Amino acid sequence: MIGVGGTAGFRNGKPVMVGYDGSAESKRAVLWASRYAGAAELPLVVVHAFIWPYFTDRLGPVAGVEDSGLRAEAHRILAEGLELARRSEPDLEVHDRMVTGAPTGVLTRLSDEASLLVTGTRGLGGFSGLMIGSVSLHLVSTASCPVMVVRDARPTHDTVLVAVDGSDESDRAVMVAAELARTLHKSLRLLHVGAPHRHGAVDPSTREREQDPVLEQAAALLGEHADLTATPDLLLAGSVPGAIVEEARRAACVVLGAKGRNTLGVRLGSTVHAVLHHADGNVVVVR
Repeated sequence: MIGVGGTAGFRNGKPVMVGYDGSAESKRAVLWASRYAGAAELPLVVVHAFIWPYFTDRLGPVAGVEDSGLRAEAHRILAEGLELARRSEPDLEVHDRMVTGAPTGVLTRLSDEASLLVTGTRGLGGFSGLMIGSVSLHLVSTASCPVMVVRDARPTHDTVLVAVDGSDESDRAVMVAAELARTLHKSLRLLHVGAPHRHGAVDPSTREREQDPVLEQAAALLGEHADLTATPDLLLAGSVPGAIVEEARRAACVVLGAKGRNTLGVRLGSTVHAVLHHADGNVVVVR
């Protein structure tokens, strides 16, 4: 166990931002985002992307029908998201924004103004068979801030899990995970998944656990203050994403860098892509 602390993190005074389109997935995202913003003492901004002006100028209202038309419906959806956040956290400072454009473009642009961007796994336009929709997948590849993809509005596990591999984005993921754990009063688990030994052993020795350079690098980032408890863990497995998905079942969320080592020129590594598609719980991606 390692006592950690320090002030480095990702909040930087900017608000938490969450996309809302009225889907069940976006409702879970608003509930998680409002809880986190309240704990972090940050404002929450509920965003609705209004795409219809790209397709028609008939935005309403319909003659003789009060509060009708596409624009009125967009305002109704946004007001619903705002009310959901306020009911969840009555003392929270909440704002709303309706921006013309597609969700991917709108939320990517606005992510520069956020400390954390929160999204559901899929929106109203997603296919029900997909574990994660195209909007969420796009955002984790392009957003300027960390992105939380929410599956569980109120996770009950007591640990934030961060997968580390020694890359620059892994280092940033450690600091984001530490901030999340502090804010939500969780413990932090640093997980490095390595390859099994040639003779097939998958249980690392005590010496390997204690002297793993990737875990030592991650722990060194966290400082020496005792305001958070971090546990380093070395796991040997044939499938890195498979091991992370399995370990994430016992965590409030799993945090990963968007790409690891040897991924020059790509926006999203194969491990993160697999975890996003197969994890049962919440996933945070850091670029």
